[in-house]
Amino acid sequence: MERTWEFDTTIGQGSEVVTVVYEYEIDEDKSTYNESVKEVWFEGRDIVGCMSEEAYAELDIEAAMRFQNHKLNYKQEDV
Repeated sequence: MERTWEFDTTIGQGSEVVTVVYEYEIDEDKSTYNESVKEVWFEGRDIVGCMSEEAYAELDIEAAMRFQNHKLNYKQEDV
């Protein structure tokens, strides 16, 4: 079952605030897999396709760390 989780962070030299949509799947044992950044919203637009590979990779690492913390501290729920 595919689910999403959202969080706000800053990116770029101007430290612009963006909303990251992180997608993941969950199995019968409540374990997650296939985790990745799905969308990055800035001023009402999805900019994930405009990001460099390096910027996307950095954001994906940050998202994975934040998601692990989220799973430890909060019960999983759909956004």
